[in-house]
Amino acid sequence: MKIRITAAFLAAAVAACTLTACGEKTSSKPVSSVPQSSSAASSKAASSAVSSQPADRMMAVGAAVNVSIGPEPASLDPARSTGADTDAYAAAAFEGLYKVDANGNVVLGQAAKAECSSDKKIWTFTLRDDAQWSDGTPVTAENFVYAWQRAVALDDAQQKYLFAYLKNGTAILNGTQIDAKTLGVTAKNSKTLVVTLTAACNILPQLLVQPIFMPLREDVVSKNKDWSRSPDTFICNGPMKLTQWNIKSNIMFERSETYYNKDAVTASGLNCSLAEDDEARLSAYDNNECEFTFPLPVKYFARIRERGDLNAVNTNTTACLQFNTNVNGLSDAQVRKALSLAVDRDALAAAVTGMRFTAASAFVPAGYSDAGGKNDFRTVGGTYYSTAAADYVANVTSAKLLLEHAGYADGKNFPELTITVPISTLASTIANAVADMWKKNLGINCKVEQQPYSAYLDSCKNGKVQVAVSELTAEFADPAAVLENFTVGSSQNITGWADKTFTEQMDKSRQCAAGTADRYKALHAAEKRLVEEAPAAALFYMPTMSLRDPKLNGVFTAKNGISYFAYANKFNG
Repeated sequence: MKIRITAAFLAAAVAACTLTACGEKTSSKPVSSVPQSSSAASSKAASSAVSSQPADRMMAVGAAVNVSIGPEPASLDPARSTGADTDAYAAAAFEGLYKVDANGNVVLGQAAKAECSSDKKIWTFTLRDDAQWSDGTPVTAENFVYAWQRAVALDDAQQKYLFAYLKNGTAILNGTQIDAKTLGVTAKNSKTLVVTLTAACNILPQLLVQPIFMPLREDVVSKNKDWSRSPDTFICNGPMKLTQWNIKSNIMFERSETYYNKDAVTASGLNCSLAEDDEARLSAYDNNECEFTFPLPVKYFARIRERGDLNAVNTNTTACLQFNTNVNGLSDAQVRKALSLAVDRDALAAAVTGMRFTAASAFVPAGYSDAGGKNDFRTVGGTYYSTAAADYVANVTSAKLLLEHAGYADGKNFPELTITVPISTLASTIANAVADMWKKNLGINCKVEQQPYSAYLDSCKNGKVQVAVSELTAEFADPAAVLENFTVGSSQNITGWADKTFTEQMDKSRQCAAGTADRYKALHAAEKRLVEEAPAAALFYMPTMSLRDPKLNGVFTAKNGISYFAYANKFNG
């Protein structure tokens, strides 16, 4: 599940290339990685931004980069990427038809050319002649077909809901079509890939940079279920290749000599220290053991906010609670809405976290265009939660009435709840604050249980959590990116909620061409249904926050939440 326990604050956007044949553009501006002004919070933060380094400082191009961005991953299989850390590893080692370049733009990657039909539903990609795997074997269209067909049928593929935008993708995902080979992707020949969509989709380039769409070698993957855990069997096609995996210690990559654009890869290597605890990662960073780190410990947010080495990317991440709708008590929508209303979103967004997050008035944040690109989706849709501090008393009053109608006046006879979180100080802080609010305002007892990240993911997948804290990062620049998280079969959806109305509206939105009024009408209806049924409660919107050594340049987090390290370089002195 891509419950991104991440953090970062740099103003950025992923820009897509202009496709001559298709006349489409996606997203807008390149990523900026210039830190905020320094307050000398640490020896690293005392330095000024890389962009303002004196001209006489020498750039050490080719130096290895040391990062600490997460715990021990279960796999480096891009189809099974579970979070911001494994997404970054996938982006270092693999490359899809599109890539994010050193300027933060979405451009053609393994594809040399992209063309589309007049109705923009059939896309034909011609692969580069010099695209190679790390063992020197040419990359073929069949590698993409195999990877996509495998992923759409894989039980634990983390982003497979994105295949709903391809022909027959929805039918395969919901089980009405069981043959993954009917997915809208075919190899015309070894260098030509044909992708057929459900409807015209101007966000396709943004989708195709995601790990789920990266190619794989059938002769490697099908023979060994642990192929991604050993450098001996880890065959990749990206700018870097795996060289070491030292269990509970570190993962190491080095520049791939077979990568077609290896001269643009300025980092000779990537050393990823593995740590479960975000405080340990911060300590390693401040002790100069690494040069880039996330997620960050919440108890230091107030100080981190003032540091000059803090980067923040507006990834349109929505922090939320997810309720297991199959659990006694939580199966009642009235109860779920009461729990949602009893949360003081304004307090969570600021006082509780120590940051200046924006309280969520709905699931989809502001910043996405509505029909025709004339208005903002959030402005058209309005607000669903009153987040003003002055309205909180009224919200609690409504919550108490809902709970009483459900048969649990003042919380009597309501079973004790458990909020399950991974080892993350932000998730734990949110959970404890929410538990206090429910006890104080509704009389509901709630405890917080913390689990290692891998165990947490297993608990969520197997329906063994009652309430969970999650961070949903928009993987493409469209309001559907948030709502898709709650579709049936989405690995992000841990609620067990399968609502006919919501499903119909999301299906309708995919059948409508990009930018049309009918598409956005369906998306608004889907969000309204999500709020009405309340399988989840949006809490606040947050950026992705990281700390980057001011001597380190070329490392950035794109607006889709993926961090890129291949273009890193460091300054001496």
